[in-house]
Amino acid sequence: MFGRAVIALSLAIPLGTSAVQASDKEALDLQVQAIAQKIRLSIQACWNIPDMRKDIARTVTVKFKLDKDGTIIGKPEIIKPSKAKSFDLLAKSSIRAIIRCAPYSVIAENPALYDELKEIIINFSSPEN
Repeated sequence: MFGRAVIALSLAIPLGTSAVQASDKEALDLQVQAIAQKIRLSIQACWNIPDMRKDIARTVTVKFKLDKDGTIIGKPEIIKPSKAKSFDLLAKSSIRAIIRCAPYSVIAENPALYDELKEIIINFSSPEN
């Protein structure tokens, strides 16, 4: 079922004011990417893709914030919502997956990277994409 489903996870890394060596930034980027991959795989395993037809929404983007212990702060937010029924189905299933998989222990296990990982933006794309 997940062979054709795609979830793209993108994280924004704030630029610090202090000078950072290129090798240090690369190491930090690799660590953040590895954690992002763990979060993406976790959410993908929790996502029940809705049964949808050809006239479906293609992508739903969801933003959510995490506390230092990996719990969700507030409610996940749909970015650029649509009133289309197919979009609503995809959006609701996406939010359920995010909530179902919480807490994200990988956040608590990496406290030094919390500032880079406290806000997650994730794209859920329909299997037809």
